[in-house]
Amino acid sequence: MSARDMYAARAAGFIGRYITAARFIGVMAAVCFLIAWNRDMALLYGLCALLIALLLVSWGLPFWALRRLRIVRHQVGTARAGGQVSISYRFVASRPLYFLTVTERIRGAESQSHFIPHADLREPQTLLYHAPQRGVFELSASEVSSSWPFGFIRQKRRVAVSPATVTVVPRVHRINRLPQTHAEHAVMEGADSFLSRGLQSEFAGVRPYRDGDSMKHVHWGASARRQSLVVREYHSFDRPSWLMVLDARAGVNIGEGADSFFEYSLEIAASMLEYARQQGIRMLLYINSAQPVRLAIEPGAPNSLEYLEILAAIRDDGTLPYQQAVTQALAEQSDSPVLITVRRDSQTLSMNTRGGHLEVVYNDASFETPMGRYPEGWKQQAPDHFMLHLHRLSSLSQVLSS
Repeated sequence: MSARDMYAARAAGFIGRYITAARFIGVMAAVCFLIAWNRDMALLYGLCALLIALLLVSWGLPFWALRRLRIVRHQVGTARAGGQVSISYRFVASRPLYFLTVTERIRGAESQSHFIPHADLREPQTLLYHAPQRGVFELSASEVSSSWPFGFIRQKRRVAVSPATVTVVPRVHRINRLPQTHAEHAVMEGADSFLSRGLQSEFAGVRPYRDGDSMKHVHWGASARRQSLVVREYHSFDRPSWLMVLDARAGVNIGEGADSFFEYSLEIAASMLEYARQQGIRMLLYINSAQPVRLAIEPGAPNSLEYLEILAAIRDDGTLPYQQAVTQALAEQSDSPVLITVRRDSQTLSMNTRGGHLEVVYNDASFETPMGRYPEGWKQQAPDHFMLHLHRLSSLSQVLSS
């Protein structure tokens, strides 16, 4: 870049930053007044008065337009961390509204604004905001500004808004398959649960037909009696149940915001729940928060949204030691489930599990120096014990789907 271009860029930056339309009009009004005073020119007095009137109108009318504005807002649909949250707005006012800017602050993100050229008073309008972090939180008061009618001056004010709760559920990452903790099992994790019917399974009952069920599993006799399709269900002993325990103690979490150990743990738990639901695996998730959480997903569950909404509200405020929480959760099980744990590498667990153990371990140092070289991926510790090494910059979507 030449010296001339550099000076031109600096001048353009200075003008764009400090010379606004309102300031320019104000300067022009002052210049016209001074010239008219020295030369006694009535036309310039009139031009000065016109410019001052333009500034006064541009300053006062936005206040007048917003003085009785009310906003009714609510969340639309489901929002996932790292995605977008949809918020519906209904503007209540006595007159048409133009040139509005609505500003909201979503947890974990900077203030976000949307410009609305014309606010329809008859139909609600839906605006999208980036939602980087999981959680359930109340929206603060909306900040609304208007530059009507000329766009020279923008006036801001807080308007009356209805309370609005936003729920952002954890990310769910696709899992293709997981290590098998018992090599003697004939059915690999992720295979069709009905393949084991002739091996180690028993008839459990019938349930209503759902989209995606194979017609070969329809119980035609029961369907005829009920006048609606029902399918057979089986308990498969080749596919053991899962028990996942998360550590939600206060002070254990490291990292900040969405990029923290606890948030990653919840994303892994949400992904495991969805995988278990899709594969027809019975799974219990236990979280040792201040109010302990137990989520049980049964084979055939229609969706996992209810569980994700519960995970959205979880806080890391527990006091029960992780070792004790895992031991207690195992003692409550009547069978021998596959244990799934998530811990930091500075934590230790002493487990003697008969059903196998899938252990996710995060490297503590990676949260301080994320650019270092850290181990990543699955490693077999014993025939029934697999460990997944992760670090601060691990892509859960890539690791879990590989």
